[in-house]
Amino acid sequence: MVSLGLCLSVSGQKSAVYTNEFRDFNQALELFQNKAYAAAQYKFEALQSELDDSNELKGTCEFYAANCAIRLGQRNADNRMLEFVEKHPTNTKQNNAYLDVAEYYFSQGKFPFAAKWYEKVKTTNLSFLEEEDYYFKYGYSLFAAKNYSQAKRYFQQILDSPLYGAQAKYYYGYIAYNQDDYDTANKYLEDVSDNKNYETKVSYYLTDMNFKLGNFEKAIEYGIPALEKAQGTEYSEISKIIGESYFNLENYKEAIPYLQNYKGKRGKWNNTDYYL
Repeated sequence: MVSLGLCLSVSGQKSAVYTNEFRDFNQALELFQNKAYAAAQYKFEALQSELDDSNELKGTCEFYAANCAIRLGQRNADNRMLEFVEKHPTNTKQNNAYLDVAEYYFSQGKFPFAAKWYEKVKTTNLSFLEEEDYYFKYGYSLFAAKNYSQAKRYFQQILDSPLYGAQAKYYYGYIAYNQDDYDTANKYLEDVSDNKNYETKVSYYLTDMNFKLGNFEKAIEYGIPALEKAQGTEYSEISKIIGESYFNLENYKEAIPYLQNYKGKRGKWNNTDYYL
C-alpha cells in the first residue's frame, strides 16, 4: 500500500519539474522577445534536450531555436525550420512556421527569401485580414524580386481592400505599365494619382503612357504638374515628353523651351533631338 505522504511527495516533485520547465521556457522566450537571439537559442536548445518527445513544450522549443537560427543568419537555419515542420505536420503549426519565417525575411527586406517561404503558406487557415496581409506581402516580395507576372496575381486579390487597395493598385498599375498594357495601367494608376505617397511617380507614368498612346494633350496635362516636382533625369525626360507632345500638336512655340530642357541620353542629344 502506497502511503499518502509518498503520493504527495511524488506529486510535489512533478509540480516542481513542470514549474522549472515553464520558468526556463519563459526566460528563453523573454530573451527571444528582447532580440537576444544567441542567448535565447542556447536556453531553448538546453531545455529541448531535457524534455521527453511526448512533451509539447519540446516542439515549441525546437520551433523557437530554429527561429533564432534564422535571425542569427546561421547557415543551417532554413533546414532547421523545415525539419521542424516535417516533425510537426499539422497545418496550423506548418503555417505558423512558414508565416513567421516569411514575415521575418520581409521585415529585413530579404524579399526573395520571403517569397520562398510565403509560397509554402496555405491560406485556408488564415483570417480575412491575415489573408489580405499575406496577399500584399507575398505580392510585394515577388514584385521586389522583379517577378512581375506572379506578383500581379496577388495584388489583384486586394485591389478593393480598404487597407491595401491603394498600394495594390499602384503596383498592379505599374506592372501593367511595365508590360505595355497601358489601358490597364491607366485605369489603376489614375485611381491613385492624388495619393501623396505615389503622385510623383504616377504622374510620370501617366505622362509617358499617354504620350505613347498618342494622347498628347493628356500627356501635357499630366506632365506639367509632374515637372514641378521632378528632379534630375526624370525632369529631363518629362521635359522631352511635353516638348514632343506640343511638337506633335504643331504648337512649336510652346514646344521649344521644353525640348531645350531635355539633356539627352548620357548628357548628349541625338540627331532627332536636334531636328525637333
